[in-house]
Amino acid sequence: MKKYKDYLLLVTLGTLAVFLVIFSDDAKEGAKQGLILAQNTIVPSLTPLLILFFLIMKTGAKDIIAKSLGFICPYLFNLPQISFPAIFFGLTGGYPTGALLTKELFDSGEIDEEQAKRMMRFNFCGGCGFIITALSASVLHDIKTGAVLFLSNILSSVIIGFFLSFTRKREHSPFYAYTENRNLGDCLVESVSSSISSVLNITAFILLFSALANIFRIPQSVIPLIEITSGVCTGKAIPLAQMSAYLSFGGICIHFQILGIIKHFNMKYSDFLFFRVLSGILSYCTAKTLFYFFPANTAVFSNNSVHTVAFSSVNLTLSVLLVLGCFVIILDIHSKKKIC
Repeated sequence: MKKYKDYLLLVTLGTLAVFLVIFSDDAKEGAKQGLILAQNTIVPSLTPLLILFFLIMKTGAKDIIAKSLGFICPYLFNLPQISFPAIFFGLTGGYPTGALLTKELFDSGEIDEEQAKRMMRFNFCGGCGFIITALSASVLHDIKTGAVLFLSNILSSVIIGFFLSFTRKREHSPFYAYTENRNLGDCLVESVSSSISSVLNITAFILLFSALANIFRIPQSVIPLIEITSGVCTGKAIPLAQMSAYLSFGGICIHFQILGIIKHFNMKYSDFLFFRVLSGILSYCTAKTLFYFFPANTAVFSNNSVHTVAFSSVNLTLSVLLVLGCFVIILDIHSKKKIC
């Protein structure tokens, strides 16, 4: 079985490389669009937040927040108080933030492996900077609609986290104060370095997936499942409940970005993927309900021309193969053994 998987991986990667060479002009144009998108959305909205969040997690500021509001976590998520900052900033800061801050807690010994896995099943969200600010400004043209989408994603995550709390016996969760009295300057330098590294990593994935999407002319309905930023920020109308589901799923590109982190907890990708799909379904239902009570402004999408995407058999086949190839690569990373 492994032999056939390696052959499939070789064929997939080889085919992608050939297409990148043959259709270099299309690849460059797609990468350029991806770079512009990252420059206008991801970099300005995520970088400052990541620096501040990392700085909080590396200093005593984290303990103050945990002591003040951390009582919520033992009751709602059956997690220690110290996990509150990572969950709060993870859900409000953007996709990689939850994973990065969860790893920060795990590495410092403040949560165990089981708790880290459980957090990664729900501590995943596009964040207010991306959904409310960037998405609302570039596509929705309505802050209220972006806020409802953000709320639907938050609620789906909280619902999953709450029900997961019953999968482990509830224990007394005292406040864990492991934070050392570190120099603020050192913490700031480390926070900037970690944030820049994360943002560059995200940008690189956007460039790759944008280049491939432009070569294969991937249908609009498939793009958000592969790369969420370009998928929902292209200016093409997507039903709002469906957009909420896409945002909650996050896209394979985002999954790649945090693959090394979940592996750090010995968490299987299939485990993570299951809860992303579940979260997408919950977000869809939640958004449908919220938009019933808070209808979207009729001006949403009004300035955008809606293009009909032609589903040619070639484009659809290549799109499906690309998605399958991504899953094969992800699964291969997890199952690969060192050969001595």
